[in-house]
Amino acid sequence: MASGIKLSKDMNLFESYGRLINPAYPSFLNKLGLNKVATGAQGATITDSEGNTYIDCVGGYGLFNLGHNNPDIIESLTDQLKEQQLLTKPLISEIQVRLAECIEKITPGELSCSFILNSGSEAIDCAIKLVRLHRGGKTIITAQKSFHGHTFGALTASGIPSFKRAFQPLLPGFISVPFGDIEALKQSISADTGAVLIEPIQHEAGILLPLNGYLQKVRKLCDEHGLIMILDEIKTGFGKTGRMFACEHYNVVPDILVLGKSLGGGLIPTGAVIAKSHLWKRFGLSFPMSASSYAGNVLACRAGLSTIRYIQQGSLLADCAEKGKMLLRSLRDCVGEYPNILRSAEGLGLLIGIETQSGKIALELAKEMIRQRIIMVPAFGNSSVLMVEPPLVISFQQIRAVVDSFAAACVNVSNK
Repeated sequence: MASGIKLSKDMNLFESYGRLINPAYPSFLNKLGLNKVATGAQGATITDSEGNTYIDCVGGYGLFNLGHNNPDIIESLTDQLKEQQLLTKPLISEIQVRLAECIEKITPGELSCSFILNSGSEAIDCAIKLVRLHRGGKTIITAQKSFHGHTFGALTASGIPSFKRAFQPLLPGFISVPFGDIEALKQSISADTGAVLIEPIQHEAGILLPLNGYLQKVRKLCDEHGLIMILDEIKTGFGKTGRMFACEHYNVVPDILVLGKSLGGGLIPTGAVIAKSHLWKRFGLSFPMSASSYAGNVLACRAGLSTIRYIQQGSLLADCAEKGKMLLRSLRDCVGEYPNILRSAEGLGLLIGIETQSGKIALELAKEMIRQRIIMVPAFGNSSVLMVEPPLVISFQQIRAVVDSFAAACVNVSNK
């Protein structure tokens, strides 16, 4: 009886969500077999309304690097609430300055000036404004298959046509070239070019790593032509690849670094733009650059500080690198064993994509994994790729469970 009541409640919530919020998303979840409502989450697990606990290999699409409901972040936010210092504008708050100082210390090279915003998409828009402030209406070169966010500027910069088609006309002043093709980038540069905006690792396309030396060559081209180099590390930042920032793997320092998602510890929506100081001289002179009422609010800053300290205080980065190697190695073993359904497995740290032979196979594998209480979903920008991006706090034991379940899923799907 109790189970029937819960099922009825879940169905009502799904119906209301579809009617009032998003008609497509419940259908997507139903297709996967995730037709239950979440009632709790902790670390690398999510619990549904029937008490089933799943290992989470989605990680909030990059939000939960520190896991769900990280107690350290919750404690820091609770302390901040108790201090009753939530909104200080028009005055300046100390914690905002402390976060800016912290970001200056952890970012590579001469990146120093920062602005805290409310999301990664908003931070991308801010970076575009910063380019326009310095280069006027000059063109920004982006990469095909990229994804930078849902706001108009971020969506225009993105390189997945299906995401943008319904919203034409988008902003002028953008062109895109194939990711990894340095010759195409070189040919696209003209006197009208002002900046290059790319992700160090493309994620929505299904985890595409840069070819050897590609990012260094982009940096060199930007230096030769006086262009602003922007790296979007909204997904890859704060440990996801086994380093604090993915650009550290490639020894590249951008002129502008864009952050978001897990900066807020999975609890407070947060984004940030960090730039070299020479780009910041006119920042405050243009009111629309910083006219965001909640930008840099003290809860977001407290979450950001706590997130950075949590990553720094232990072995999270080293463990992430080790877990990623273990996971990728095992997934590649599956690729070798089941070439009829799998093509490849690529990634860095705990950001991994498994390319299957088709979107149908990826969906079937996702459904099999969910039946085994592992949540794994196809990439929105490439339906044939299964994304594996669990929280960094996932245990080695949980990774072994993921690997064993995936091998079993491959057997089941391969035999269909």
